[in-house]
Amino acid sequence: MHKKLIISHGDKGGVGKSIFSMLTVDYLLDRNLSVAVVEGDVETGDVANRYEGVEGVTTFSVDLDKSGRDAENGMTVLFRHIEQMACENLVINAPANAKKAFDTNANLILPVAQDLGFEVCVAWMIGVEEASAEMSSRSLICKMADRKMAVVNRHESAYDADFSWFTQPVHKNAWIKGGGLVGEIPELASRVASVLKTHKNRSLASLAGTDSPLFIVDRQSIRNWLRQSWVNAVIPLIDGGA
Repeated sequence: MHKKLIISHGDKGGVGKSIFSMLTVDYLLDRNLSVAVVEGDVETGDVANRYEGVEGVTTFSVDLDKSGRDAENGMTVLFRHIEQMACENLVINAPANAKKAFDTNANLILPVAQDLGFEVCVAWMIGVEEASAEMSSRSLICKMADRKMAVVNRHESAYDADFSWFTQPVHKNAWIKGGGLVGEIPELASRVASVLKTHKNRSLASLAGTDSPLFIVDRQSIRNWLRQSWVNAVIPLIDGGA
């Protein structure tokens, strides 16, 4: 397995970037690989809070909700740190309005990451709004990435008809024509999702394990959701379907 830099992107907030980041971290841990997590959404900090203190995970937060020279300076600081860390697997959870930092600086990020030996994989999270679909074709870092996937988060809706991505498929078709993959994260039952939020500093998979404090039925729901999410979205993006 080559060194991987996985960016959970999507210009809107609330479309599932943090969830995709967590699913990716858990998948890598399941393969007994160490992971470095960059929390770019310092206001919320969902991913950093989840994995702080978890064995095999190094977390650090960098405010990437910047624009102009501030964004470039932020990326410079970030990649200096990445180079010093010499990590093998890196997951970056992008903030809302991430195009200001990631797409504007794609010509800095991609060559540096590749010179550091990373394969760059970008997940573009699809929300129900037309803008989410439209901006997928504008994202420069998606165009330049070694592998890209548009990911529908079914927590937004279980129905294709609610997504412009499906009802106005010009952007979806352009994405696929441009070599992009497509995937989905299935919805997790709300009763289980709410329980996950109350248990920080534990991986998602550990909450489905035998030492989990959750009810057995909830553990099984998490286990099923993880497997489906990995197969439908995470594995095709970072392992090419391997």
